[in-house]
Amino acid sequence: MVVIAELTHSLSEHVSLDGVLGFLVLFVAVWWVWIGGTFYNERFETDDISYRLLTFGQMLPVAAMAVFAHDGLGSTSTEFALSYAAARGLITVMWVRGGLHDAAFRPVANRFGIGFSFSIALFVISAFVPAPWRFVLWGIGLLSDLVTPVTTLGLQRRLPRFSASRLPERFGLFVIIVLGEMVVAVVQGMAEIEPFSAAVGLTGALGMALAFGVWWVYFDFVSRRPSKQGIWWRLGWSYLHLPLVIGIAAAGAGILNVLTHIDEDLSASVLWLMAGAVAVILVTIALIETTLVREPGEPTNPRTSLALKFAAAVAALALGLSDRVLDPIALLVALILLVIVQMVYGAYVWFRPATAQR
Repeated sequence: MVVIAELTHSLSEHVSLDGVLGFLVLFVAVWWVWIGGTFYNERFETDDISYRLLTFGQMLPVAAMAVFAHDGLGSTSTEFALSYAAARGLITVMWVRGGLHDAAFRPVANRFGIGFSFSIALFVISAFVPAPWRFVLWGIGLLSDLVTPVTTLGLQRRLPRFSASRLPERFGLFVIIVLGEMVVAVVQGMAEIEPFSAAVGLTGALGMALAFGVWWVYFDFVSRRPSKQGIWWRLGWSYLHLPLVIGIAAAGAGILNVLTHIDEDLSASVLWLMAGAVAVILVTIALIETTLVREPGEPTNPRTSLALKFAAAVAALALGLSDRVLDPIALLVALILLVIVQMVYGAYVWFRPATAQR
């Protein structure tokens, strides 16, 4: 998504506490638009003309969000708020429409309509309210969006179970998109530097290696497996993907910042951003693992797998707390080594049975 690229680029230019907080708010909004459409498609996807028109209608405000995301908490915050409200409004209409056609789902759809409409109204009102109160309304609206599905869990337990076979694929695709934006950020950072040097090339290669390592770990331990049965497990599984993709995008922003300031010392804020992002990625993958179905013959040991990821996350945070001055290459090498530990364990447990049979 272009909007992810815009948010990543904006964070790379504002690596500070305020910049990170703003990035989180905007990213949650983008993710919530995506997840709303994803779960609607999982339950009600059709191939009729009205569905296609509504899908096209969603593309327009999402494109507008991408246009206004770069300064979404500044000069274009009004436009971003209205774009978000329009995108969420269309998705809410789709949910209510689904309830009209499915009487069993109607109580859930009605509650979605109330909770999501409340959030939409706050975003529209915020366009006419000055900062910082504008962003207070955003926060309340996003909280309403996130909490509303939780209030329907009791109702959803009574519904016929719908197939979630596509959800791992859909979420995995979103992770790939964010990882792709991480690679794009690295390439853009290298392209903007003149003259090109060996240090730039090595830093860029290490940045792409880190993205590759995260891809390896996610798809080794998470992507191919469904969540456990039960509405709470599925909710936890889906919501935990939010900090995961935030961490990936933040890591990409950190690498882009390093590349665009290759001749400068690594600042404490950039060090914290990159170390913290990798820690969040590893911890979140570990937590997602706890929500997954363990198939018979699963070769991974849940305790070992989680322990390795939590230990690596602690080590990454220790890098962020270190008083030692690390150059970008040393930091990236250290972070990659922490990811490689997970890669080696995954390769060992998954390929050992095949090797033993030969």
